[in-house]
Amino acid sequence: MTLPDPLEPGRIDPARDLVEAIFEEYGVPGPWQPLPSTGLANRVYATRDVVLRVATDHPEAVVDARTESVAAPVARSAGVLTPRLVAFDDSRSLVDRPFSLWDRVHGETLGVVDLDERQSAEAWSQVGRELARLHVRVRECLDPNGYLDRPSRELDLDAVLRPLVDAGRVSNETAREVERLGRSLQRHVTVPLNVRFIHNDVHPMNIMCSRAGALLAVIDWGDAGWGDPALDFAAIPLEAIPYAVQGYESDAPGVLGDFPEARFVWDKLLGAMEDIGETPGGSLPVDALYRFLRSRTG
Repeated sequence: MTLPDPLEPGRIDPARDLVEAIFEEYGVPGPWQPLPSTGLANRVYATRDVVLRVATDHPEAVVDARTESVAAPVARSAGVLTPRLVAFDDSRSLVDRPFSLWDRVHGETLGVVDLDERQSAEAWSQVGRELARLHVRVRECLDPNGYLDRPSRELDLDAVLRPLVDAGRVSNETAREVERLGRSLQRHVTVPLNVRFIHNDVHPMNIMCSRAGALLAVIDWGDAGWGDPALDFAAIPLEAIPYAVQGYESDAPGVLGDFPEARFVWDKLLGAMEDIGETPGGSLPVDALYRFLRSRTG
């Protein structure tokens, strides 16, 4: 059976029976309710103790669900704060797409909780320490079906920049600034790297914390795989990166390699250009990236 759009409390829908059937199949007691999803890849339902995530029709949803089923248990076994995977079902016997059951973490996403500057800094420092634990402790991840992602970065900025200029989304003046910045970073980005097991999508909505900012879990492992550990800083807000790096370096000094800030900035440029490509009208934060580099190099 195909699940419709997320169910609303009180709405009568035959898919309710299906959600209840899944919980019953796995012996999960208690009432349940739909939860708001912060991404496009899952519909989410929860009891007091368990979360059900059902892949959507998004093109990457099934792939991400399979990746997560391999990556999250390995991260958890290494001591990384992430929910326990109770079950993963890709049999299509109950529903026409993969679904997973997880221990529920009762908290807030870091992207919506209201923290003061000190609390936010400490939260991101904790995230950095979790990333260090992930990168240092996970030395292997069995993946017989090839479910893990293959994290990488585009090394040709011009290949991303030129179409935006041609489409009028980036001015020639801004393009020259991007090119100048890119040339200063190139040699630091193309050096051989010691790959690590990475989450590859560490942004505020994938971090769960208490209302006071205490880290509870890193969630959504659908992009995980082996890659440059600096990629785990690509989606962290620029202003939070120094706190995350501070926490990281306290537990894993040197693992990020020489001058990781160059890769952080490169990835931020790529991300900003991709955003403009998808949603015209944005701007490239070249000045902010220069300021970040100056603050990190003195």
